[in-house]
Amino acid sequence: MIRLYARALKGKRARGGKPQKRGKNISLISALSVREVVASANIYGAVDGVTFEAFVLQQLIPKLWNNACIVMDNAKINQGEMVREFIEKAGAKLIYLSPYSPEFSPIENFWSKVKSILRQTAARTYKDLVDGIANAMIKVTQQNIRNWFAHCCYRTS
Repeated sequence: MIRLYARALKGKRARGGKPQKRGKNISLISALSVREVVASANIYGAVDGVTFEAFVLQQLIPKLWNNACIVMDNAKINQGEMVREFIEKAGAKLIYLSPYSPEFSPIENFWSKVKSILRQTAARTYKDLVDGIANAMIKVTQQNIRNWFAHCCYRTS
């Protein structure tokens, strides 16, 4: 995660360091309600269907309320039959977004803000990255979240 833009004096080149070796990825999964981040997990490596099902069962389901509406994109890992079963058993409703419609997903705006804050921290170790992720999520306000839901055409009142 390096900064995308820099400033320099006129006629001078902006310089900055970036790591030469790329480490393992850290995947982030979160669930967002109109009020707060409901559940979140940092996972070393890629997320597969089993990992996503474990996140839903262990992190998301315990924090759901009756008649909650869960909106997910159409990623293959989100479409497991067990995911639907877990969510409906908890008394919530599952809705999938139409394909190629990130403009209806407030989580996209959430990740955009978190990533921009992470780029500013310039974390170079896994510990710094995990700390940076936590700090970036804390900087997301309830007003940010409400605005993202309103921007994506969801009722926030």
